[in-house]
Amino acid sequence: MPDFLPDTKESREEIAQYYQSVSRIDQGFGKLMQMLQESGKADNTIVIYISDNGMAFPGAKTTLYEPGMKLPCIIKDPFAKLKNTTSDVMISWVDLTPTILDMAKVKIKEKSFHGRSFRDVLNVTEPEGWDQIYASHTFHEITMYYPMRVIRDKNYKLIRNIAWRLEYPFASDLWAASTWQEVHRNQKEFYGKRKVQDYLFRPEFELFDLEKDPDETVNLANDHNYKEVMDEMIKKMKDFQIKTRDPWMITWDHDDSLQGTGVNL
Repeated sequence: MPDFLPDTKESREEIAQYYQSVSRIDQGFGKLMQMLQESGKADNTIVIYISDNGMAFPGAKTTLYEPGMKLPCIIKDPFAKLKNTTSDVMISWVDLTPTILDMAKVKIKEKSFHGRSFRDVLNVTEPEGWDQIYASHTFHEITMYYPMRVIRDKNYKLIRNIAWRLEYPFASDLWAASTWQEVHRNQKEFYGKRKVQDYLFRPEFELFDLEKDPDETVNLANDHNYKEVMDEMIKKMKDFQIKTRDPWMITWDHDDSLQGTGVNL
């Protein structure tokens, strides 16, 4: 069982179904590759496999915790020098368009995209400059509004829950899932390693050291020992919001909760 899920009968049944769907995808992908081989196109076709969100469980899909952000990205590039390798570089799906155009040898202006091409990364074992990403969420369904902004810089990760005064909303399928209902109906204190109360009612800022705390259960946002880290992460987050013309940038100046926190507006 993944650590962020409760180890219950209901969770095990659901995760078994999830792994079965992974198996079906694997079989389907294998058939696709076989078709490319039979058509003679395997040696001049680049194949990219991704998913659109994290696992369909509370704590993953619709969240910006690691299970919601760490998505599969498998690339079969017959033109790449390195084969059968795994990379730890941080990329985002905004990088896909410039990467695909780069692979197709289409000349582009770097400033035309929020993302950047990672084509060259595929040929380097330890590339530099790929240890920082940004993420955002506004709502999954129209009824589950909960805007969040994230910066991940090396092992540190800052989440700003812009609508932190609201109870965290559920996608309809996640609320109805037996994994969550078992916890909810029995009024259990914990959901995985996180308290149910902490999952539903989140602070405005969540700062994690993922090297020491991979489960994101120890919030360092109000720890004075991490004030410099916090200030630097907030500055980078605000700079990125300005760069991307994020409409939620206005909340930095209008949110009274930031007054007296040490955050420079």
